[in-house]
Amino acid sequence: MKVLLINNYPMDHAWELWNQKEYPAHHLWGATHLHKYGIDVDILPHEKYLILKKISRKTKLLGDLDQQLRILFIKDLDKYDVIYSACDLNTSLLAFLRSIGIFNIPVIAVMHRRFKENFLTKVWFNTFMKNHDHFLCLSSTIRDSLNSSFNIPETKLSVIQWGMDLQFYQLNSESRNELIINDETGFIVSAGKTYRDYNTLQKAFKEIKCNLEIYGAGNTTVSIPDIPSNVIIYNQQLPFEQLIKKYEKAYAIAIPLDISSKNAQTVTQIGLTSLLEAMVMGKAVVMTRNRQIDIDIQKEGIGIFVEPGDVEGWKQAIFYLLEHPQETKEMGKRARCLCESTYSFEIFVSNLANIFKLVLENQELVKVNQ
Repeated sequence: MKVLLINNYPMDHAWELWNQKEYPAHHLWGATHLHKYGIDVDILPHEKYLILKKISRKTKLLGDLDQQLRILFIKDLDKYDVIYSACDLNTSLLAFLRSIGIFNIPVIAVMHRRFKENFLTKVWFNTFMKNHDHFLCLSSTIRDSLNSSFNIPETKLSVIQWGMDLQFYQLNSESRNELIINDETGFIVSAGKTYRDYNTLQKAFKEIKCNLEIYGAGNTTVSIPDIPSNVIIYNQQLPFEQLIKKYEKAYAIAIPLDISSKNAQTVTQIGLTSLLEAMVMGKAVVMTRNRQIDIDIQKEGIGIFVEPGDVEGWKQAIFYLLEHPQETKEMGKRARCLCESTYSFEIFVSNLANIFKLVLENQELVKVNQ
C-alpha cells in the first residue's frame, strides 16, 4: 500500500527534524512508522504556490488549495492507494471532487474538532467534507457529533487515540533509563500558546508559594496588573530537548485553557498535546476541564480538573498537590503507565494501519459489487 500525506504544517521539514532526532515521531502522524505494517508513505512538499496558500488561509472552506491542486496534477497519481490528511480541513476540495466522481483515490482525514451545528456549517460539510472515505476522530465527542449532527455513517468513523513517541522523550531525558519524578516543590511548568488562559493561572499564583514558569505564551500571555514575582514568562517556545528537561525537573504541569463557548465549538482538542506530554514525562496535571478530550485525568488518578476561569479552583488544586507530594508522585507514575499502555505512538500507528487496510478492503468490495 502507498499513501500520500499532507498536513497544515510542513511535514517535509518535520521529517528532516525527525531524522536528526530533534522532533518526536507523533507529530508526523504515522509517516515514520507505517512501513512496519507494509505501508509506504510519501510526504507532499508543504508549500509551492504562495498565492494559493494565501487564498486558502482566507477562505479555509476549500482546504489547502496549494497542496490539493498539486496532488491533482501528479503524473503518476494512480500509484497512491490513499490520500491521507493529518488536518481535517486540508482535503475539502478533494472530498468534493470525489462526490462528483472526478477524483478516484480514497481520502482519509484526522478530525481534530467538533464543528458548529448550524445551517451554514451543515451545508458546507455536506458539500465539501462528507465524501471523505473515512474520518479518524481524536475523541468520541467528535465521532458522535459527526454521526448525529452531520449524518456520517458509523462505518466511516473511527475513534483513534493519538499517542506519544515514548522513545524520543526517554532519549532526551537526563535520567535516560527512568524518568525523574521530582519530590521537591521547586516550580510548576505551563507550556503552550493555543487558547491558553494564563490570566486566571497567574491570579491563582498570587497566593501560592511556588514558582510558575510559562513557556510559549505568545500573544495569549497576560493582561493582569502586577504579575506575581514567583511567575516567570517566556514568550518563545522551547526546543523539544530543552522543554523535556524543564518538564522532567518540574513538580507538576499546569494546563490552563480558554474554553469560551466559541472556542469549545471549534477547537475542541486544545490542551491535548500538553496533557500527553505531561503524561509521558510522568507528571501530575492540573488542567482546565475540556469535555472534548476523552482522557479523564481525575478518573484515571493522574491529576485535577479546574473549571474554566476558576481562580479559586486553581489555587485549591495547586495547594492540594503541594501538600500531598507522595500522591502527586503516584499521579505522575500512573500517568506514565497510562501513556505506555494506551496513548503510545506505536499503538496509534498500529490502529492507523488497520484502518487504512480496512478502507481499501471496503473499496474493493464496492468495485466488485458494482
